[in-house]
Amino acid sequence: MFLDLPRLPFPASSEEIFERDGPLVLEIGFGDGRFIEHLAQLHSEHNFIGADIARGSVTRIYKRLQGSKLANLRLYHGSGLFLLRNLLGPESLSEAYINFPDPWRKDKHAKRRLFQPSFFDVLAARLVAHGTLHFTTDHGPYFEHTLSLAKESKHFCVSQKSPPNNVLQTKYARKWQKSGRQFYYMQIQKQIIDSPIVPPNVSKQDSMHHAHLSGSIPQLTNFEKFTHHFQNGHLVILNAMSVIGHQGIIFVCRVHEPELTQDLFLQLRPLEKEGADLLLSVMNWGNPILTRGTSEAVKVVSQWLIKKDLQLSETYY
Repeated sequence: MFLDLPRLPFPASSEEIFERDGPLVLEIGFGDGRFIEHLAQLHSEHNFIGADIARGSVTRIYKRLQGSKLANLRLYHGSGLFLLRNLLGPESLSEAYINFPDPWRKDKHAKRRLFQPSFFDVLAARLVAHGTLHFTTDHGPYFEHTLSLAKESKHFCVSQKSPPNNVLQTKYARKWQKSGRQFYYMQIQKQIIDSPIVPPNVSKQDSMHHAHLSGSIPQLTNFEKFTHHFQNGHLVILNAMSVIGHQGIIFVCRVHEPELTQDLFLQLRPLEKEGADLLLSVMNWGNPILTRGTSEAVKVVSQWLIKKDLQLSETYY
């Protein structure tokens, strides 16, 4: 049901993601998930990916779809823009849906809006020829702002229409219809022949990052979190904890990269290897995606351990 991003290459084809071919459709911000679930049931020949950053939304659709036989639907708890830019390859996306995104009404929050000039470059690079984005909102100013950006991008033909009936059946649409709100809908269709080239901004790496060290596992009496910045990202080592009943330390880390936040656990434990006593590695818990950020996490924890009188034997990061 969920995308197995650590297993997939970046970019990945529809066939690699679903183990079957078919036109690829993406919904960014699926809410309660009933809209994309309905589309997947209605169009069994298509492959659907739904992304949402809200844990509650992901939990609700997961509970509802447990036991479902929808082989053409995959879910992702995270940024749909991350998938659009990094997972999907050039001209691989047939359609996209964005229903009632947060308009971030205050001017100081405008930079958080999904629709930015850069978004339309990424969209044009990923859509097939004549591929379409369907956008619905109840916020008139945001609609006009998006309409202006789409036309300025020169990649698209934009048409304003009445919202399709299936969009009006979504959770928020039904709720807001009762309060008399007006809805706005547009189709943004790719018209250019030569797509812009937009590379991924997060590079996936293949091997599990780790380091070999020599010395004794330090005794923890206290730990102060610290931050490390690297190109296009930063990470925070939040805590370090001794392992009860075993020799070792677990480091808790949060890594921030463009449109991607990961919580990692790094483990320092004894290693039976000539020339090294200890292994520091990224744990598989949480199914982490191996990126520059996970590599940097191992590196900075290794440096912290060196300050605790350990010696670095070999590095794999």
